[in-house]
Amino acid sequence: MRRYGTCWAASAAKRFGPGGAWLVAGLTLVGAVADVATAQPPRATRVSYTPEQTKGFIEDLTNGFMDDIDRRRFQGIDVGTQTLTPEMRNVRPLIRDFADEVSQLGYDLNDELRRIPTLRNLLTDAYKVSALAASLDKTVQRVNDHQLLATEFQNLDAAWRELAYRLGNVRGINRTITDRIAALNTLNDQISEAINIRPQVNRRDLSEKTYDLANDLRNLIDDVQVELGSRDSQRILVGLNRARSQVVSIARMIEDNTISADTITEEYKQFRALWYPERAKLQEYDNRYFERSLRRISQTDGEIHQLLLLPTKVDNTQLLYLTSALRKDIDEFFDRTSLRLLMTLPQSDRVAGVASEFYGVCEHFIDEVESNAPYDQLVDSFRYIEDAQRNFTYVFRDMQSREALAALANIEQTIEALRSSMQVQTDQFDRRRAADLAASVETTADQLEWAANRWLSRDPQSFRNACLQSIKQMRTQTAQLHQGIIGGASVNQLRVQSEQLYDTWRTVYNYLIKCQTDDRPTLGRLSSKITPALVELRTMITQ
Repeated sequence: MRRYGTCWAASAAKRFGPGGAWLVAGLTLVGAVADVATAQPPRATRVSYTPEQTKGFIEDLTNGFMDDIDRRRFQGIDVGTQTLTPEMRNVRPLIRDFADEVSQLGYDLNDELRRIPTLRNLLTDAYKVSALAASLDKTVQRVNDHQLLATEFQNLDAAWRELAYRLGNVRGINRTITDRIAALNTLNDQISEAINIRPQVNRRDLSEKTYDLANDLRNLIDDVQVELGSRDSQRILVGLNRARSQVVSIARMIEDNTISADTITEEYKQFRALWYPERAKLQEYDNRYFERSLRRISQTDGEIHQLLLLPTKVDNTQLLYLTSALRKDIDEFFDRTSLRLLMTLPQSDRVAGVASEFYGVCEHFIDEVESNAPYDQLVDSFRYIEDAQRNFTYVFRDMQSREALAALANIEQTIEALRSSMQVQTDQFDRRRAADLAASVETTADQLEWAANRWLSRDPQSFRNACLQSIKQMRTQTAQLHQGIIGGASVNQLRVQSEQLYDTWRTVYNYLIKCQTDDRPTLGRLSSKITPALVELRTMITQ
């Protein structure tokens, strides 16, 4: 790979003036030596789970409360004495086989973690599909009418199709896993045919992302109205309003379960036909407000592309735009950074090296895109950008400048947009996603404490104090984990905290399942939110 060592030196010398040129030369000389002697940022040890731990995750996700919730759904219906439908007779062995196969897939993926770290972020999804299948397998054995379980069958189909799609975009997985995915695809098709359901998509996430896209387009429309003159803005606003109207229409269609995934996909393609010409016009403007909105829209567009399970397709024009935006982000970072701050960094001897590396890999990626390199080659080049960004952040994360740290965040967001546009998985810790999960658990734990207090005040138990104390401890641990994620604590430190939190939750859960009052459904509903979030957090952090 070519290196562009002079890019940053020339840029920085111009930015900092004649005195800066001497400093840059000194930093470059020291950095050249330091690059050999200085270790790369420490990576957390890659960890895979034992078969017992994997089994425990699946059992936790299956959730003992769920059987009660199912029984309440069928209250007043004698599901066991109803006539067994031919569809249910045919689907029962298929569900059993599917549950067995997808459970084994979880073990297979876990075994591959050390070799292919990008599987880490898919492991939780595999556990969730396994839990859905195991729960459905139990339910179909006691429910005779398949129509009563239409929602469950559709949820399993959507979850599996999304997982299979994402696994299909992972390079290098072994033959055992690819064969198992193929077998599960066949079983899933047979299940769908047996009960006559159409291919499903993850409507909940798709709806959320579509509304996000509508909001991003609204923000862009506001920016255009403010930043452009009336004549120029009118020329663009008509197209933007049409594109946003199409997105809002799609969001409403997603909420209507009678509208097929194929119809939604065709409507989304129509949105792109409206949006892409307007995007090209806006990319011609050198405007940071436009760039910010375009970056967000690009990322959301890529996420919706994957949720609709569309074939992987790279838009070279968009990749070039985002990479150019990334270079601007790097320039802006140094615009906000004084020489004094650079010199006081704990690893100031690495400044020139990591800056030059970052510029260089961006240039190399642009060369690959412009030469129409194959997709796999582009992915390899993008991995260089990921590694360079990781080194860059490691060196500059201690910068005592709010403006510079904000620019670092912009760099991270642009790389996320690039990753989404290329539809590649990351093997890095997703701190933003982890923070969202921790916040969700923290909020739900507050609700759980109130519900448990109500239960134990109406139905006193000998373990009342122990239960409430464990919930209080859980809330404290969740808050600490959340603060650690936001505050930049190391993955190893977060791993210890997440393990402790998970153990505390299991203690709490063992108290909650003893509830036999009308509070049980509420406790079950809250538990069914906490367990998946904690399992995902644990698998994310244990890497």
